Amino acid sequence: MRIGIDLDNTIIKYDKLFHDVALSKKLVGSLSLVNKRVIRDEIRLLHGDEEWQKLQVEVYGNSVGQAELMTGVYDFLLSLKRAGHSFQIVSHKTQYPNYGNSNVDLRKKALFFLSENGFFSENGLSMSTKDVFFLSTRSEKVKKISELNHSIFIDDLEEVFSDPDFPNGVTKILFSPEDADCFVPDVTVFSSFEKIGEHVFKGIDHGAV
Repeated sequence: MRIGIDLDNTIIKYDKLFHDVALSKKLVGSLSLVNKRVIRDEIRLLHGDEEWQKLQVEVYGNSVGQAELMTGVYDFLLSLKRAGHSFQIVSHKTQYPNYGNSNVDLRKKALFFLSENGFFSENGLSMSTKDVFFLSTRSEKVKKISELNHSIFIDDLEEVFSDPDFPNGVTKILFSPEDADCFVPDVTVFSSFEKIGEHVFKGIDHGAV
């Protein structure tokens, strides 16, 4: 079985990094919640969208090495590997920031993060960099998911699943740590990778996926 998974906010967790960098730049106060969406809304309200764009360039670029793995995602992928299943990362990420004149290669920074966290190590997940796909638009991402013929795709954005070109027959799993409601048909929502793992392996055992 082949599983596809998103990268940002699915594999890589940015909440604490956004909070720390925003705090260092005095864009938020020390009492602000350690939550990316809350920080985004607060900065946009108090300082404008331009400051939020600048912060994203910093976090996704030179500071990405300080981000964290999403809780449970590594163990989930390792379980897939040990069970003989393949997985690929499909990410909507431009090579360079859309804002400003930064020449930081966001894709190289992301690959560095994955390398540092054992994704390409023989003693880790043993992935190949050829199994990491970066696409510049969401429509290109959806097309790539279709080309790769995934049985399951895991993402934190329901917009990916609501795209009219999202391939039929692919099991849709929305990763939502806040357990948000999803109004896209045939999408199953889970708040943790522990629950995703239970669901996926139960489906495999029963031939449902």
